[in-house]
Amino acid sequence: MFDIRILRSVGLLLAILSLVLVIGLRAAPDSQGGQEPQTYIVQPGDSLWTIAEHTSTGDPRDAVGKIKELNHLDSSTIQAGQALLLPAF
Repeated sequence: MFDIRILRSVGLLLAILSLVLVIGLRAAPDSQGGQEPQTYIVQPGDSLWTIAEHTSTGDPRDAVGKIKELNHLDSSTIQAGQALLLPAF
C-alpha cells in the first residue's frame, strides 16, 4: 500500500500547484482580443481624459485608468510629443 507520507506530499504538491495557477490567472492581463496596444503621440491641449473620450467606447474614467496603468503613469500629467500606449478598446 502507499505510504501516508507520500500521499500527503502529493496532496501538498497539488495544493501548491493549484494555488500558483489561480494566482497566475488572476495576475494575467485582460485579453483585448489579441489586439496590440497602439502608440499615440500627445498633441498640444490633449489630456488623458480627452484621449480616452476619443479612443474608447466605454466610460472615459475606465479608459484613463487603463492608459495610466499601461504606461506606468503615477499622475495624469502628460506633455505634447509624449508617446503613449493605448489599449485596444
